[in-house]
Amino acid sequence: MREASEWTGKVYEAEHALFAAEHGTPGIIGAHGEYQWLTMAECDISRLLRLCPGVVMDRYLAVTSIDGGALHLTDEEKRDGWRTAEAAKVFLGLPSGERDEHDDWKVSCSPRVDSIHGLPNETHEECCAGFDERYVFERPVPVGEIETFVNWLGLRLYDPVWNWCADRFWEQMARLGPESYTADGTVFTFATRNAGMFRDVLSALSTSDG
Repeated sequence: MREASEWTGKVYEAEHALFAAEHGTPGIIGAHGEYQWLTMAECDISRLLRLCPGVVMDRYLAVTSIDGGALHLTDEEKRDGWRTAEAAKVFLGLPSGERDEHDDWKVSCSPRVDSIHGLPNETHEECCAGFDERYVFERPVPVGEIETFVNWLGLRLYDPVWNWCADRFWEQMARLGPESYTADGTVFTFATRNAGMFRDVLSALSTSDG
């Protein structure tokens, strides 16, 4: 299993390196509707925020996965304005159309972000393990169900094999209307409808050494 995972990772790295070499981008890029997206084999949320804090500054986060599961808010986070709601379930949609749900898996919504520090990627040790996912909104997050996609091993938006899953992802993006989306899973994925921000992210990741 470990050897297979390492081999798969090398395949992804090769895919991204080839695209980057041909197009001068830090990874594979594309567009869907009003959103532009980037996937990279080597990146994470902390690096993105360090290089491009504007992705989250003065915005609101909906965290749908941390280490592949629910973000359990601390008492301090609750005092600072983070919240969950019974109606804000997180679920994994299966190919059959059924849903994998857990009673304690809720969307964790932030207050307005005024610093890139003190966010879950810094305050929760489990975030360092990857499989973290968040949606970024310009206004307080609407309460409701959100399907998570970061836990699908092998999901890449550019791979036709995963169209069945990517189609659901883009349908949800259109329904929720977040400004941006970040996921640190099998690959790192960033999507946004803010064209200027997308250019800034590409430029920062292209010139950064890590």
